Amino acid sequence: MPSSEVKHRKAKTSVSHDGETNGTSKPSSREEGKKDGAGPSEQNRPTAGRSGLCSSLDLRTTVSFLSLSACCLLAGVVVHQNARFNDVEEKYRQLYEKAANLLVLEEKMGAVSKKCDDIQVLLESREVKSSLAHLSRLEQEVSQLREWSSGLTEQRHQMQEKLAILLQAVEQIKNRTAAISSDMTSKVASVRTDVRRMGGLEGEVDTLLTQTGQLEEKVAQVEKHMVKRVGEVLAASIDRISGLKSSSEKNSQNLEQVRKLIPELSATDKKLFDRILAVESSRAKLIRTVTFATDLRPKVLTIKRDFAMLEPQLADLTLRIGHLAEDVMKREEDIAQIKESLANLMTVRGDLKQADEELAVKSTSSDMLHQNDLSKTLNETD
Repeated sequence: MPSSEVKHRKAKTSVSHDGETNGTSKPSSREEGKKDGAGPSEQNRPTAGRSGLCSSLDLRTTVSFLSLSACCLLAGVVVHQNARFNDVEEKYRQLYEKAANLLVLEEKMGAVSKKCDDIQVLLESREVKSSLAHLSRLEQEVSQLREWSSGLTEQRHQMQEKLAILLQAVEQIKNRTAAISSDMTSKVASVRTDVRRMGGLEGEVDTLLTQTGQLEEKVAQVEKHMVKRVGEVLAASIDRISGLKSSSEKNSQNLEQVRKLIPELSATDKKLFDRILAVESSRAKLIRTVTFATDLRPKVLTIKRDFAMLEPQLADLTLRIGHLAEDVMKREEDIAQIKESLANLMTVRGDLKQADEELAVKSTSSDMLHQNDLSKTLNETD
């Protein structure tokens, strides 16, 4: 800007010197014209003055129109960029609200852990059949955990898609700001060239130069502000993206651990089912199920520990809040089914008592055979 002003002033001084030289040379021609005839030159002077005034008015109007158009363009650019940044801020607010929803989900997972503790207490306090009922309840909760793991994978994919969309939006904002800055520089350059061409109007050109300088300073300030805001937005987005990536990796690791535990739980479930069927045959099989239940307590403790490990790692579940009410209803239905199964187990218990009474009537030889069967089955289980 200062170099252009210096060049413009030099051009003005050169024009003024040329005018002085022309002015010094013109009196001779005028004197000659006076010598030839003064009448026609005096008649042409008013028309020349009027044409000069009209040309000066036209130049002023064009210069003012150019300055107004530049101001309008700058205002439109600033308003457009502010609207874009407001949209980006709204998106970050939505992400913040989703994080608050995740905190609520953490509290609900704490309630689930408390329920697991209650299940452990019930397993230690009640009899074998009550423990079997709780094991069936654990089977249902394992199925629910499978559904939650599938939901976690879907939510992770959705979060990755949202992050990609945000990155694309930031890149578009960068490209648009660069295009706008290039357009503004080209327009300012064109305005400068037009102002330089209008070297005849010294005072108006000086005011226009000052105005263009102010506009350039404003544009530079706006560009700096825009660059700062874009940098801040990019830094915040990069930090959040890194946090989301780390959390997604942790969730994937946790899901792999859960998948490794699922076949073990299914195998234990099959064994329990086979032993429950064996209870109906004889007293030896019933004793076998009792010993198996005592062996299963440390496994339940390990399952509880696994759930405790999963509690802080399930903090990034975002879209499961709407399905919690449905899950509660399903649990109520499951509780009703469990009550029915308990009633059936009570009936089976009465049948087993009758079978025990019948077995007590039998001879000691049958008892010895049953004890031999017991020893064989215990050796197989060991």
